[in-house]
Amino acid sequence: MRAPYLTIVLHFLKGNDMRMTLSAMEDKHRSVANEMGRWVDQVLKGYNKYCPGETWMPSINLYEDELQYTIIADLAGINAQEVDLQVEGTSLVLSGHRSTPQTRSTSGPVRLHLMEIDHGRFCRTIDIPGNVFHDGITASYKNGYLWISLPQEGRR
Repeated sequence: MRAPYLTIVLHFLKGNDMRMTLSAMEDKHRSVANEMGRWVDQVLKGYNKYCPGETWMPSINLYEDELQYTIIADLAGINAQEVDLQVEGTSLVLSGHRSTPQTRSTSGPVRLHLMEIDHGRFCRTIDIPGNVFHDGITASYKNGYLWISLPQEGRR
């Protein structure tokens, strides 16, 4: 079922303009849905998943192959020494701090017009599957990404 506003837009658009507009609407909807999902996760997460003082959550990808799960966290602009990774029961807790990015102005004061880069404390709790061999978890940091390998029990 199509939303009423979408039907009205479709009546006035033709050809490629309609495809581009629909694509832009879908992208905006997907972005809003992702942010709402994160917000709901924050509100509804249990006591065990509480990360005190958090201000933002890094984006992650989670992959699985025959031997392991791989988590990739986007931590651009963060020094590896400022990242903490802990296994707490059935959860992996990623936390740390990213400094506010500063401009390199040489001509006096700078006015900020837009700030979309998250900064400050961060925390992300990820439920890990029950078949993960906890003692085999490893992590490496390269080019702003934290790569976490979680080997599957009995498949090492």
